[in-house]
Amino acid sequence: MPKILQIIPSLDKINGGVERGTLDVAKQLISSGFESAILSSGGEMAEKYKYLGVEHYELSLKNKGFLKFFFLKKKFNKLINKIKPDIIHIRSRWPAFCFNSIIKQKKIPLVTTFHGTYSGNSFFVKKFYNRSMTAGDRVITISKFIDDYVRFNFPNSKARLIQISRGIDTSYFDLKSVTQKRKENLLSKLLLSENTHVFLLPARITSWKGHMVALDAAEIISKNNPKLNFVLLFVGSEDEKKRFLKKLERRIDNLGLNNRVIFTGNLSDMPAVYSIADIVLSTSIEPEAFGRISAEASAMTKPIISSNHGGSREIIENEITGWLVEPSNPKKLAEKIQEVLDLPQEKKDKIGMNARRRVVEKFCLNAMLKETMDVYEYLLSTKENLNN
Repeated sequence: MPKILQIIPSLDKINGGVERGTLDVAKQLISSGFESAILSSGGEMAEKYKYLGVEHYELSLKNKGFLKFFFLKKKFNKLINKIKPDIIHIRSRWPAFCFNSIIKQKKIPLVTTFHGTYSGNSFFVKKFYNRSMTAGDRVITISKFIDDYVRFNFPNSKARLIQISRGIDTSYFDLKSVTQKRKENLLSKLLLSENTHVFLLPARITSWKGHMVALDAAEIISKNNPKLNFVLLFVGSEDEKKRFLKKLERRIDNLGLNNRVIFTGNLSDMPAVYSIADIVLSTSIEPEAFGRISAEASAMTKPIISSNHGGSREIIENEITGWLVEPSNPKKLAEKIQEVLDLPQEKKDKIGMNARRRVVEKFCLNAMLKETMDVYEYLLSTKENLNN
């Protein structure tokens, strides 16, 4: 049976969109009768589907550099001869830059996935590096926003592009599936009472996700409505250097919000996390490639307020399935949070149901998996004609 090898820098982010998508595809490959393998630097999720037959091969793909480039090429060449994949699917620039030429030489069909916008396209060297992600025989773009970006910056790749929107497991992200016990356990763990309003920002602790914007909005709300019992819940891991986390902590202290903000790190039961939220925030100051937070919150029928740019605009219909606000504007965000909080529950329920319906129809995991399998099937059927 055909073997598909996916390549990703690491599998150490529990709630990372790229990592989760890789594992979803790996699992589906087994279900569809393929052999499935992943090459990465490893991580806490590396062995997740080993019991199903998903193989994992480890190669240090996190560190970059001139000497590392040649070391990785040599190691990869040996690994490919061992793994013997029928198709290779690369999801990141560094492995694409290192391995594309080897894959082409061996005439193995190549799929690449554009998971985000890459800066520096006005600089020749950086654009050359970014272009490595357009070398696939099929280049998957994860949203219309990303598809437009690739078409504009790399027009020579247009004929090989295929847009496959990221998919959400709507049976997993379903409010009805979360038991009261799971909610109570989480509230107890976080030392929260049920009458506390929870404003949830589930995102990696990094500057562009807009945590500072959310903090400033929380300060405005606290000043305007000092009797409001609320917390700002930051769910996500911090970067390895923790510089931004320290900056956030100083800002919290300066704003006097120490009793208003909770850092949880990564939490594995994200449906339960969403279930306790009164409002979900996606405050990115740079455009989201897809907008996974917006999609997951929508699937959970939770009120979602997102920055009005990037992939989130494809998921949220303003005031119909959620709310869009001007990026990097804490005043507008604070006003919108208060507005949504004050809405009648009937109105919020209606918008939540509209949101879930839209995600089920347009951003369902099963649709994404089927379309990805179709790409693999097509390349297998035309394998002998590729790279000739």
